[in-house]
Amino acid sequence: MPDAKQPRSASQRAPHAEPVDPRLALAQQYLQAAKIHVEEEAAAVPRSRRVHRASAGEAPRPFSLSIAPATFVHMLLAAFALTFAALAVTLTYHLLHVNFVAGRVIALPTGIVAAAALGYLSVCFLGILESTSIGRTNMDALQGDWREWFWMLPSTLGMLALAAAIGWILSLVSPGNVWLLIGLCALLLYPVFELSSLEAGSPVVPLSLPVAQSFVKHPIGWFVLYAVSFALINVLWFIGRAAWRDPPYSTILITGPLVAVGLFFYAWLLGQLALLISTENES
Repeated sequence: MPDAKQPRSASQRAPHAEPVDPRLALAQQYLQAAKIHVEEEAAAVPRSRRVHRASAGEAPRPFSLSIAPATFVHMLLAAFALTFAALAVTLTYHLLHVNFVAGRVIALPTGIVAAAALGYLSVCFLGILESTSIGRTNMDALQGDWREWFWMLPSTLGMLALAAAIGWILSLVSPGNVWLLIGLCALLLYPVFELSSLEAGSPVVPLSLPVAQSFVKHPIGWFVLYAVSFALINVLWFIGRAAWRDPPYSTILITGPLVAVGLFFYAWLLGQLALLISTENES
């Protein structure tokens, strides 16, 4: 008869213990890491987009304000670049009338500064517009330098120049103020040309069928765009008239940052309209 005080084996001491499979433990670690990664990505997505993903059967809502903190940094840099370039151009113009030789000396560096500022504003404008058109406003780190950004101007200022040229042509065949017609054509046609060129993927296509059809499908969206644009231009014009001084250096210091903020807001507004149009096309 075995001794009652004899120590039991490991299986006898823990009859319910099961061996742990190392592969199962490794799989659980992978699942936990994937869960943490998904939670971090969900936290990085703006709240409005998280609401849209939560409701799978609901279409994403357009006109949702979502601005990343990094965008404010670009806004400050754009305001500084635009103001500095405008001051440099004004100084060059002034010197050309006062001392032609001194004006010619600073004309070349002023042109380089203006080109760099316009290229930066162009890439910021397109970045806000394109990112907002997919539901969020988030500008990542910009690649390349201003010499590469400069070639984005046909997609931004090129569309504005085309709209202004149409207004100038209309002024030749109709009575009225030339600058008024140019401004109206720029206000009405620029968003059409800009969205069409982005939809077609080329600045040589200023009019696309989906954008043209959106006037019938989304008249309220276009009305909001034009109404807000008209109000924004009038506010900037009123501030510029109120702050006008000759020479206009102090005026530029006031209106330069405001124009940069207005460009960012206008890009966001165009992106919201593009989001509305693309949502309709996908559905």
